[in-house]
Amino acid sequence: MRRRLSAGAVLAGAVALAVPALVAAEVTEVSLAREMRGEYPKIRKLGAVSPRGEVSPFVFKGRLMRLELLDPSRGLEATNAAICACVIDVESKKCLSKFAHDCYYFTAYAESDRVIVLGTERQGGRFSGDTIWAFESTDLVNWSRRVLLRNPGWRYFNTSLTKGKDGYVLLMESNTKPYAGQPFTMFFATSKDLKDWKLMDSDIAFPKDRYAGGPFIYWHNGFYYVSLVTALPNERYSTYLYRTRDFRKWECGLYNPLLICSQEDRTVSPKAVDITPSFAEEVKTRFICSASDLEFCAVGDKTYLNYVVGDQHGFYSICEAWYDGTPGELLEGFFGDSPIRAADGSLPARVHALRGVREPRLRQGREVD
Repeated sequence: MRRRLSAGAVLAGAVALAVPALVAAEVTEVSLAREMRGEYPKIRKLGAVSPRGEVSPFVFKGRLMRLELLDPSRGLEATNAAICACVIDVESKKCLSKFAHDCYYFTAYAESDRVIVLGTERQGGRFSGDTIWAFESTDLVNWSRRVLLRNPGWRYFNTSLTKGKDGYVLLMESNTKPYAGQPFTMFFATSKDLKDWKLMDSDIAFPKDRYAGGPFIYWHNGFYYVSLVTALPNERYSTYLYRTRDFRKWECGLYNPLLICSQEDRTVSPKAVDITPSFAEEVKTRFICSASDLEFCAVGDKTYLNYVVGDQHGFYSICEAWYDGTPGELLEGFFGDSPIRAADGSLPARVHALRGVREPRLRQGREVD
């Protein structure tokens, strides 16, 4: 079934926009018959860094920040008035602001000297709703807000935002029938100015044949990369990486999974914030089966990653990790496109010869409703 924007749907900017006709196309996942001559990208896990929920790292004016979901009910009480977004300065460990007490499923997008936080409005006693809000700030203390997108009759959960060569792309996670397949399905919208949005046809949403969630979208070198948590046998959940050029044909990375929970996630990071001795003991002893809700950002020529580890039933913590290379190198590495850096941060000599330049050494350094 092809979907057009209903007359009642309101997109930020004023009246609803007509969605241009798109050629219906079956969304296929491409399997590449290619030798795996490279190595799995090496992500250095540091352990649990916060007892809070979903997380979005970003750099603002040269300082590394984390946007964290503060939910005292831990996913059990959607009407809890204390639920909000919280900005943490990673170095000082201070909370700079709390806001958006009527939303959930937060994600941050930094651009120039402003930060845009998206949050899904909690409606009808649930964590999800039909309205996505945009909160903007130039100092991380004072926040303005406006409706980014409202689509009556739909129910959105997580969102993610990136900017490609043709403008912005908004990813929206939904279980709205009959458009969604298995919970959850990713839908997309585009904008030139972050105000007027056009919804893509629901026929090219991804994926529809299996459980997926906790999405993050990142544009790099002609591809839109999307990470998703995927259900495995025995109630295990890991994060896989996909990419597409046109949102019709999708490619699954050869070196997946991107993340899977491991013993390193049962330790506490030296830079942990608000982790009490009792919670630290839980980190070490509680059952974990899920590594989800991955987001990352560039910090110089390295990549800082955050993700959520837990049991998918109320126990979780935010973990942190580093990759000794750029986000582009990390993403391409999972598809065999990017050479793997050595332990000292250098690239293979063959790559130097091909590039004709000297490579500098690196500086040391779950869904509820």
